[in-house]
Amino acid sequence: YIGTGVWKHGPLGYLKHATMPAGVSGPILIMLVPLEFFSNILVRPVTLTLRLFGNMFAGHLLLVLFATGGAALLTSGNLLYGGVGVLSFALGIGVSFLEMLVMFLQAYVFTLLSSMYIGEALADEH
Repeated sequence: YIGTGVWKHGPLGYLKHATMPAGVSGPILIMLVPLEFFSNILVRPVTLTLRLFGNMFAGHLLLVLFATGGAALLTSGNLLYGGVGVLSFALGIGVSFLEMLVMFLQAYVFTLLSSMYIGEALADEH
């Protein structure tokens, strides 16, 4: 979205567009411009990246936990542990389906946020 805004308004025009809200003037801009720059240019891409990384990492960590835990329990030689190992594998399959649901929800959220951010970057005023 930053690239789209720079393409439409130019580098300095986009910085002005992203950091100076319409209708605000005077001394408040001294405080508002750095906050808007920090929020729109620096923090927003980082938070989107961290959100995606956190969701992917948590899902993969659960899959590894259930798969390796199930394998360790199945190869332990104890019959009771073997039953729990089969349950662990079954829960791993359930977590796989849950991770697919989360994947589709994340794709929807990122598509929605991307379209909103690109629309905001292309707008003449906000």
